[in-house]
Amino acid sequence: MIVLSNRFDRLDELIADAARGHCTWSDSLAAMAPMIAADGLSMDLIFGDNRMVRSLGTVGFDPTMVQAYADHYHRIDPRIIYAQRYASHGVIFDEELRRPDDPDDHEEFWEWLESSSAPTEASMLVMPCVGDARIGLAVHRQKGRADHTDIVQFYQRFYDKFNAINQALRRRPGAADARSNLPGQLQHIDCFSIVVDEDMQISSPSPDRAPMIRFTLPLTGLARLDEDGVLADILPDFQSALVAMMQNAFPQQGMDLTLKTGLADTMARVVPLPQTSGPRSVEVHVTYMKHALDAVKVFMGALGLTRRQAELLDVLRRVDALEEAAALMSISRNTARVFLAQIFERTGIRRKVDLLRLADQFA
Repeated sequence: MIVLSNRFDRLDELIADAARGHCTWSDSLAAMAPMIAADGLSMDLIFGDNRMVRSLGTVGFDPTMVQAYADHYHRIDPRIIYAQRYASHGVIFDEELRRPDDPDDHEEFWEWLESSSAPTEASMLVMPCVGDARIGLAVHRQKGRADHTDIVQFYQRFYDKFNAINQALRRRPGAADARSNLPGQLQHIDCFSIVVDEDMQISSPSPDRAPMIRFTLPLTGLARLDEDGVLADILPDFQSALVAMMQNAFPQQGMDLTLKTGLADTMARVVPLPQTSGPRSVEVHVTYMKHALDAVKVFMGALGLTRRQAELLDVLRRVDALEEAAALMSISRNTARVFLAQIFERTGIRRKVDLLRLADQFA
């Protein structure tokens, strides 16, 4: 007879709740810690080849140390090369971090590790999320607290469940809590690609995503689209990367650009396309995480609305009638109708149900 352990069964529920925005990742990590006798757990979102890191949640770790790693020291972590090599797979780092006997290129990292409260015996799971984003889950346990087998089992279960819920949410966006605005919700992490030619005209390799790019692009802070589908208000560094890749002969490695704004953390990878008889062009792969902000600010930034227009759209997500929304905003019904007509014109959407669906995707 073989008895199957149910030790990690609740892990499924904890991952699903945080992924859907029903609770924070810190709350879920706190509930996971006793399962593996962990002194601390930390979860990060990693952009590209450790170009940028954002903490999603932590319990038991020194917040100052976590922030220092996210701000700088992740870039010089000697484990980066292995995470890059297996970027499309889950990778477990379970060896204790030790300064090598011979000097290496990571001296700054070792000095920080020794001077900070970072636990050298912490293990880590790195796994794909979406686009150029990966998830890093670190577990700290005192030596001798538990055996090696259970931490591998924990990571395997976490990896399997996280992948399952991540794929399910992206197939069925409605499965997430559209009213929730907690940080780290998986619906806040997404990616898209565009092709840009030398006239700054864009097209989308995925036609089904093309309508949303008009709103998602300004959310990232890289640029916005005018009515003709041409990039406008382009971030100077982004424009420089586009021009540089168009002017250089193919093939090129491409250029990576990271950006933090009040609305989102973004990574853009600009890659040149083979030259043809037509205009030169590049492909841009964008991965971003929308911040958990007041919906009004998001509507202003992503949809290009005024504050009062954005406030009306936010109220309409919670009430059924325009008259009720007008009363809550202390404006007349006619003023509300004018605002709504302006929102329709600005977004190019004609049906209220489609407008509210768009609002829920960005809120």
